[in-house]
Amino acid sequence: MSAAPHEAASRPGPGRPSSGARERVLDAGLEVLKAEGYAGLTTAKVAARAGQNKALISYHFGSKQGLVAAVGRELSQSITDEVLGELEPAPATTEDVARGVLDGLWHVMDRDWRLARLYFDLAAVSVVEPSVRTVMQEMKATWREVLGELLLGAEDGPAEGEVEALAVHVMAGLEGLMLERLDRGETPALAGARELFVRSAGAAQRGDQPLTQRSVPPATA
Repeated sequence: MSAAPHEAASRPGPGRPSSGARERVLDAGLEVLKAEGYAGLTTAKVAARAGQNKALISYHFGSKQGLVAAVGRELSQSITDEVLGELEPAPATTEDVARGVLDGLWHVMDRDWRLARLYFDLAAVSVVEPSVRTVMQEMKATWREVLGELLLGAEDGPAEGEVEALAVHVMAGLEGLMLERLDRGETPALAGARELFVRSAGAAQRGDQPLTQRSVPPATA
C-alpha cells in the first residue's frame, strides 16, 4: 500500500535535500502546544510562528491532528533519549532503575515543566482523537519496552514473564508523581513520596510470589 500524500510529501525525494521547513513547523507546533495546549493550537498560529504558509502544514502533515501526532512522536523520542542519557552507567538494581528514570523525568520538568503538562493534555485528548490516541499508545509502548530492558538488566530484576507488570507499576507511579508536582509543586510530602516510590519498586520485585500471581485484597464495602 502506498503512503498517504502528506506522508510521502514529508520525505524529500532522492537527491533532494530537506529545506528545513518541516522541522520548523514541528518546532513551532511544539511551542504552540506548550503555550496553549491542544485546544489552543491552530494551523494559522503554527504557520505564523514557523514563518511558513498554512498550506505547507497540510502538505507535510495533512491536518492539525496529523501535525500533533508528528509533534508527539518527536517529543516522545527526545524525552526518552534525554532520560536514558541520565542512566549512565546502567542501573544495578530495580531501585536504581526507578530512581534513575524518576530523576531523568525530574530533569526534563526542571528544564521545561510545560512538557509534563502537555503529556497529560494529550492523554486527555486521546480519549476522543484517534490519531492522538495512537501516538499515546506508541509512547507508552516505547516506555514499557525501555523500562523492561532496564529492569531485566538489573541484578535483582524480574523474570522475563514478569517484567511487563513491574514496568506498568513503575510507569503508573511516575505519572502520579508528575501530576502531584504539577498540582502542588515541590513539597516535603512529594520528596517523601519519591523515596517511597523508589522503595516500592524494589519491594514489589522482592515479593515472595511472582507479580502476576499475587493476590489483590478485596475492596471493603
